[in-house]
Amino acid sequence: MAAALIRHTLGKALRETGSAMERAGMAFANDQSYWDHLSRHTTTVSFADKQPCVAETACVAPSATVYGDASVGAAATVGAGAVVFGPAIVGDGAVVGANAVVHADVLGAVGDGSVVVDPVPAGELWAGRP
Repeated sequence: MAAALIRHTLGKALRETGSAMERAGMAFANDQSYWDHLSRHTTTVSFADKQPCVAETACVAPSATVYGDASVGAAATVGAGAVVFGPAIVGDGAVVGANAVVHADVLGAVGDGSVVVDPVPAGELWAGRP
């Protein structure tokens, strides 16, 4: 877990440094012929001194967000635009569809665009909004 946190922090610092150097170079050269807009989206966001935990084998889309003390288990999937708020747990092998909003534990699957406020048991697919 410590190694994953170090890799995450170092990777973020290197990406931010690269973005800053690109912007500075383009401004210095006054060259706007090529401008690569890099996404500044942050997949994990700390909240109230709580850091999200994402397993190395989990697949979290670049546009998804995991907040606070939420966790994403091994082989779990969090789709594009989805948001997982702590203290929710996305269990091992669970699936959170694109643009879903999760406020409770997910052990099964959540459909695209769904809002989850109650726990989703293993083996079940939940869809819709309460």
